[in-house]
Amino acid sequence: YIELGRVWQIILVVGMLLWLVIVFRGVKRGLKQESDKGGLIHLLFYSAIAVPFFYIFAFFIEPDTNFTMADFWRWWIIHLWVEGIFEVFAVVVIGFLLVQMRLVTKKSTVRALYFQFTILLGSGVIGIGHHYYYNGSPEVWIALGAVFSALEVIPLTLLILEAYEQYKMMRDGGVNFPYKATFWFLISTAIWNLVGAGVF
Repeated sequence: YIELGRVWQIILVVGMLLWLVIVFRGVKRGLKQESDKGGLIHLLFYSAIAVPFFYIFAFFIEPDTNFTMADFWRWWIIHLWVEGIFEVFAVVVIGFLLVQMRLVTKKSTVRALYFQFTILLGSGVIGIGHHYYYNGSPEVWIALGAVFSALEVIPLTLLILEAYEQYKMMRDGGVNFPYKATFWFLISTAIWNLVGAGVF
């Protein structure tokens, strides 16, 4: 995404902005009905805005940009856009769907999101250190970066565990849960997130 030609980067941003318009059209009524600007639907929309916004840092890299600055912005995008913004977006979208399936409450989803924001804002810059294996930085940055970066998967994991407990209670109580395939897809997404972004 970073090494695309400039024309393709512009097309990508235009595509993401069109996607943002589609998301807005889908949540517009919910935004009006939700009085709390920090509520779940607002957080869903804010995280959707962040997806194209944080990619814009790719435009700071020009062919004649100093290597140090170009590499800084490259890792900034890789860590904060891919590993940060998409992590937040995953929590809010999966949380939103779990709320619609009545497996978690809005309150617990918003709490998981604020936990995700805290981890992202509180450790995102330190977490970028796990990319420093190539530039001769002291090993402490790699260790700190790995630990703080691995923390980013915890909110989604906790949310999915809460949903699974609710699903188990419903199943054991004889309730015929109508969204099994969707729920197992969301669980598998969270597991791969835990394994890929956390363990690996």
